[in-house]
Amino acid sequence: MNNRKNRKTKSKKINTNFVIFCALIFLAGIIFYKSAGYREQKEALAVETSELEEQLKEAKEQYKKLEDYEAYMKTKSYVEDVARNQLGLVYPDEIVIRPEE
Repeated sequence: MNNRKNRKTKSKKINTNFVIFCALIFLAGIIFYKSAGYREQKEALAVETSELEEQLKEAKEQYKKLEDYEAYMKTKSYVEDVARNQLGLVYPDEIVIRPEE
């Protein structure tokens, strides 16, 4: 009778070990599958980061140009350019020669 109990106990241990082994293999598969998805997501985020960094660089360059233009607008040279080109004004001692149309 002890022999039968030992056999059943060994059989249950083997079945339990097999179930545990299968569960571990299953979990390892899930982890591998999820990690592949995370790698793809990481690559996509790296591409997006580089694009955003490029946009930031362009925005900083545009900001610098606008600051320079603002400084130019505060000069006498800018006022003269606007007066000449848009308003057609000239200094009193200047002679304007215009081509015939």
